[in-house]
Amino acid sequence: MSTDKILLLDSGNTRLKWAWLTAAGLEQPGSAAQAGLDLHAHAQSAWAAVATPTRIIVSNVAGDEFSARLSARTQRLWKLEPEFVRAQPRACGVTNAYADPGKLGADRWVALIAAHRHTPGAVCIVDCGTAVTIDTLTADGNHSGGVILPGLRLMQRALFEHTQKIISDDMQQDMHPLTPFARSTREAVHNGTLYALTGAIERATADAEAALGTTVTRIITGGDAARVLPHLATQYRHTPDLVLQGLAVIAGGSS
Repeated sequence: MSTDKILLLDSGNTRLKWAWLTAAGLEQPGSAAQAGLDLHAHAQSAWAAVATPTRIIVSNVAGDEFSARLSARTQRLWKLEPEFVRAQPRACGVTNAYADPGKLGADRWVALIAAHRHTPGAVCIVDCGTAVTIDTLTADGNHSGGVILPGLRLMQRALFEHTQKIISDDMQQDMHPLTPFARSTREAVHNGTLYALTGAIERATADAEAALGTTVTRIITGGDAARVLPHLATQYRHTPDLVLQGLAVIAGGSS
């Protein structure tokens, strides 16, 4: 691979993450919150100041508005159109399980590609973002399907919005230890949502392993992975940049 720099972007519902792909691998990673993101100023300060990319490869689940704003900005800065990844029936050794392959989220597809490239054997990928997705992949690259459930913030918001007595007080910022019985409403919601999420993850990954009939490598990624990971009973490999790794594979490089 040449020494040209490829800009890789992982645009999620909550955060935008990026890294530059060079002959040496992934370099100069960064991230920013999607809420209130000034893409014009950000592109100038975080990307244009670093290099002029030869390609821009994007996994986007933040919607069409983000795609349009990004395309307008990169065209103005570099006269370069981003390459938005969409799930395919088959690519990079991975076969999509969906009857309509394009309906699989780009982030899930790219994560599957990364896991297949870098992990021998069967894998189970847990992505703890705004929503939590769990996908399984056989050793020979066949996607076996997945699970989608609300993330911590969505579960907490459901309680805040649909009960009379529970008041939102930004519980996402608190790092309470997980104890069996809480002595305040704040801690009770924190513990309850963690129990719900960790229980679902453990059950789904155990069922995946039973269905595949083999031991699987459990990979966890996403913005809430570090919060969830200490409360999981089985072993998981924390890979925060899994989607960026997959974009690197798609780009023809190696992370």
